[in-house]
Formats: sequence, structure tokens, C-alpha cells
Amino acid sequence: MDYYMLSVLVFVTALLIILYKDRKNIKRESVLLLRKTKKGKKLLIKIGTSFPRFWKTVGFISVVTCFFASVWMLYSLILQTQMLLAGKAELGPGILIPSVTQETVIGPGYFAVPFWYWIISIFVLVVVHEGFHGVMAAREKLRIKSLGWGLFFVIPLAFVELDEKRLRKEKPWKQLRIFSAGSFANFITAFVVFVIVVCSVSNLFTPIGIGYKSLIKGYPAEQANLTGIITGIDNYTIKNINDLNHALKEIGPGKKITIYTKTFNKTWRTKTFTLVTVQSPHTNESKGFIGISDVYNFLEIKPENKPYSGVIYFLFGRPGISLGLFDWLFLINLFVGLFNLLPLGPLDGGRMWEIVFKKITPKHFKKIMNTLSALVLLIIVLDFALVLV
Repeated sequence: MDYYMLSVLVFVTALLIILYKDRKNIKRESVLLLRKTKKGKKLLIKIGTSFPRFWKTVGFISVVTCFFASVWMLYSLILQTQMLLAGKAELGPGILIPSVTQETVIGPGYFAVPFWYWIISIFVLVVVHEGFHGVMAAREKLRIKSLGWGLFFVIPLAFVELDEKRLRKEKPWKQLRIFSAGSFANFITAFVVFVIVVCSVSNLFTPIGIGYKSLIKGYPAEQANLTGIITGIDNYTIKNINDLNHALKEIGPGKKITIYTKTFNKTWRTKTFTLVTVQSPHTNESKGFIGISDVYNFLEIKPENKPYSGVIYFLFGRPGISLGLFDWLFLINLFVGLFNLLPLGPLDGGRMWEIVFKKITPKHFKKIMNTLSALVLLIIVLDFALVLV
């Protein structure tokens, strides 16, 4: 029995039951199902009004950070288009969709993320994003009409409904602090997750071999079709990069060696490869070279942590093999936060740039914003077209 798929079906069934029982309070707007509530409103107002100077400083940092991020994202988007046109890009843009399997699947124009990683990451993303909009709105004494949750098909939503008419009449800096708050909160979330991972990995995992991202064409490893994690060379045990460097330095160039590797496919399998070392093209030292690039320590759970391996693998994944929840929390918060800052009409980034253009040229800001939005949308559509063709 596929327990993973079963857990997904149980979740979806429970969600449908909740929606049915609460159907009188749920409104449908186009393809959206929205459930408004007043719960949590007082908490957001209390947080936003308790430390006004602190939040004003955070708001300033948020605005500056998000404008820099917006420019960088637009530049990256244009650069990606150039690389796709030149056929040099390995990956193009993709829509994040849930997968009912435990495997991540990358295809033309989409990234299928394991369901539970996807649903938890999206939930955290929208709650943090909208919650911080609400906190900053409360700091600026803007009325919060309601909070709520909803669904866009199966995608979870959270929202903070503000007084839009009054918001548009507020001073530019107040508007900017509110609009930038969501993406900035996503960046903070990504940073916190990154710190948690960095501080935890050394306590949970230990290196068991050497991984590498690619084989250098024309060198021994590529000629021998080397695969797997390097765990030994002749009589040398290889657990980390220092072990590898020591072994190759002792062996030197022009020597026939046996490399032992491990490959993971549900279980570990051992392989052996025979090749002859060569002189390194990067140094004059008498050190053997096999032709692997971007090497890294391959990690495995420490023996004392084995009883908790299920939880650890779920949170951290299998380093070098698969991603865990924290990886997806980091990636989704970072990149969705960045995408939201593109100068595109309905996005927060579009609304921020509209405020700037309105301040600079009140008569022409709409034309400028419409043109810029159209160009950005055209680039995104072109990128997807290039990926799908």
C-alpha cells in the first residue's frame, strides 16, 4: 500500500468535509473559495501598534531591500531569456505543482514537489506574507477589514483585506512599507530556515564520502563513466574532501587506481572503477587528478540519530540525493518572494513601482507602468514558450 498517497487522499477528504460543513460562510469569487473571519485581527493590530518605531525601521529596510530585489529579479529574468535563446540554460521558469509521490519531478515548465512539502511550504508562505502585510498596515493605522483563508483550486490561500480606497490616499512611504512587507517577510523566513539548517546539519549528519556535480570531459573519471559517491581509493578510505586530497597527493599522477563508490536507489549499491590518474591541469604539484568538478562532502545521518531518521529525512532530506521540508521552505519563500517583486501590474512589485512613477511623473505614470508590465509579462511568456518548445 502506498501510505504517502493514502495520507494525501485523507487530507483532501478532510478538507472537502470541512468546506462542506462550513459552506454557508464560504464565498466563491471566480475560481477562488474564500472564508473571511475577524479572528486574528486583534493580534495583528496589537503586534503592529506595540512597537511603532521598530516597525517603521523594519519598514524602511523592507522597502530598500525589496526595490533592490525587484531590480535584481528583472535583470535575472532578462538574463535567463538570453540564455534560453542561446540554448545555454539548463532550467527555465516553472510552475510549482504538488505531486502525490515522494519524488520531485522537474519537467518543461513545471516543478512537481512532493505533496506534503508543497502544502506546508505554501501554507507558511501565504500566512507569513499576508500576516506581515497586516502587521505593517496596523502600524500605519490602516483599517483591516477582515482576515481569511481560501483555496485556488487546491492551492491554500491566506489574505488580509485592507481598506483599499484609503490605502491609495496614504503617503507614498506608508504605501511602500505595506506593499513591501509581504515579500520581505518571505525573505526573513527563508533566512531563518537557512540558519536552522546550517546550525543543525553538523549535529545530525556526518560525511561518508565525496560527491561531485560533473565529470570533466576527456579526463579519467569521464572515460571510466564514474558514477556514485566516492568512498574509497585503493587502500584509502574517503569520507571527506581532505581524505580525497590526501589520497590523490600520496598516489600522484600516472598511477592505476581502483575507486570504490556507492549509489543510492532505495538501497545503497557498491561499484568499483579502474582508471589511471593524470597530472592536474590546475597545479604543478605531484598530485593525482581524476577529473571530477565541484566536489562536496556527502552526508549521512550519524549513528546516534538513526532512531529519528524518519523525522530528520522529512525535515532535511537526504543531502546530495533529495530535498527536505526545510529546503523547500527556503526555496519557495525566497523565489516566490522575488517573483512577487517583479514590476508587473497586480504584484506587490508592480504596485511599488507605480507609486514611484506616480511621484516622478503624475501625468504619465500609468502609461509607463502599463508598458513595463506588458514587457515583463511578454518576457515571462517567452521564457515558458522557449522551455516548452
